[in-house]
Amino acid sequence: MSAPFADRWRLVLPLAVPALGGLAYLAAFGAPLRLIAINAGALVAGALWAAFGRLPSGPKARLGLAALGAALLFLPVLIGPEVGGVSRWLPAGPVLLHSGALLLPLVVVLASQSPRAGPPLLGAAIVALALQPDAAMLAGLAAASAVFAITHRSVGFTMVALAALGLAAVNFGRGTLEPQLFTEGVLAQIWYAAPPAALLLGALLFLAAPALLLHAAPLPRTEATALAALLVTLGVMACLAPFPFPLIGYGASPILGLALALSAAGTARHA
Repeated sequence: MSAPFADRWRLVLPLAVPALGGLAYLAAFGAPLRLIAINAGALVAGALWAAFGRLPSGPKARLGLAALGAALLFLPVLIGPEVGGVSRWLPAGPVLLHSGALLLPLVVVLASQSPRAGPPLLGAAIVALALQPDAAMLAGLAAASAVFAITHRSVGFTMVALAALGLAAVNFGRGTLEPQLFTEGVLAQIWYAAPPAALLLGALLFLAAPALLLHAAPLPRTEATALAALLVTLGVMACLAPFPFPLIGYGASPILGLALALSAAGTARHA
C-alpha cells in the first residue's frame, strides 16, 4: 500500500469514529430503522469519498468551487421549504439535507488558502446563513474564521469572524422549530438514561474527532484546526439550544459535509 493511499484512509478516522458512536446510540435508544439506515448510508458514502474522492488542486478551481458552495447556501432561502420562519434545508428525494452542515465545511476548507479571496467568499456564506437563519452555523463559521485570522494574520478573516459571531448572537433563538428526537438534545437524552454513555458519546464528538483531525488525519494544520473548531462549536451550540448534534445524532448532512471537507483538505495535502 502506497503512503498516499494509506493517508487517504486515515482521512476517514475523524468522520468514522464519532459517526459509528452515533449509530450505536441510535440503535441502543430505539431510533427508527429508517434513521439508522440513512446515517449508515451517509457514513459509507462519506467514507468512500473521503478516502478516494478528488477535487481540483488548482487555486482558481478551488475558489470557484468555494463560490459555488457559498451560492448554494442561498438556495433554501429561495426555494424552501420554510418551517417556523426557518429555511435551512435542501430537498434530496425522500430526505432533507441541512444546507449549512452539508456545504459550510467544504466552503471553509476551500476558502482557507486565500487571504484575499477567502474572506469575501466566507462573507457571502455569512449572509446566506443569517437569512436562513442559522446561529449554530454562524458560530461555527466564526470559530473557523478566527483560526484563519490567526494563521494568516489577516484583517479580512478577522472581520469575517467578528461579523459571523455578532450575527450568531443576534440570531440565537430565532425560529420556532420543535426539537427533533435523535437529532437535537442527544446528550441530554442519553444522560437521563445512562450518564457514562453520554460522557463517552460526548468524548467522541468533543475530544476524539478533533484529536483525530489534528493528529491522525494527514491534513494541513490550518484546515485541520479550522474543521476541529467548526465541529466543536457546532457541538457546543447543540448543547446550549435545540440545534442538531453533528455526527453523533441523526442527520446525513454533517456526515457528508465533513467527508467533502476532508477530501478537499486531503487533495490539497497530496497535490
